[in-house]
Amino acid sequence: MAKIEIQIDDEILTEAKKVLHSLGMDFEMAVSVYLRRIALEKGLPMTMTRVVSKRIEKDITGDFEENFDDNTRVSTRTNSRITTAMVDEVWQVFLRYCRGSGEIKQLSLEVSTRTGMNQGSAFIYLTVLANLVNGDPNTRVLKYMDLEYLMGKIQDELGESIYQKALKSLMASVSYWREKIPGAFADKVEAYCRKHS
Repeated sequence: MAKIEIQIDDEILTEAKKVLHSLGMDFEMAVSVYLRRIALEKGLPMTMTRVVSKRIEKDITGDFEENFDDNTRVSTRTNSRITTAMVDEVWQVFLRYCRGSGEIKQLSLEVSTRTGMNQGSAFIYLTVLANLVNGDPNTRVLKYMDLEYLMGKIQDELGESIYQKALKSLMASVSYWREKIPGAFADKVEAYCRKHS
């Protein structure tokens, strides 16, 4: 095993450690995941841009109001807790789950190892997706923009009948979310369902 020594600004290191701790990771684990992704992708595992997204990320358990200027899905987020690449990896792993290749707990660990996504978040995303395609209500939530994106994936890749089940799942979940989740998340989901029903 190689040993790496790097110099990091104290403030950046302190902030990074806080974020990593919230994700259930330590600094060494995060660097290892980052280097693995570089090796797998043959490049940096992030989009490098000059313009920072105006979308303000909130914690998955926090307020689900989202602030952005348009409805387009962006690949760069101001706080990369859950990135577009992570959501795309969740989708690819979910397709394997649909084909009977693995259980959600095991697959969430795989997503976490490959992308650095918190395993608990990966588990929630995969569970929500499973409930959607089965037409079952959800008590957990995704970031609204990710939910909308994944609903599009369901429609495009799994077909209209499964998409209709997913819409029913969302509508069955709205009353619970309205009562339990602060902000306008339930209202956004309800408006989405009305628009697409």
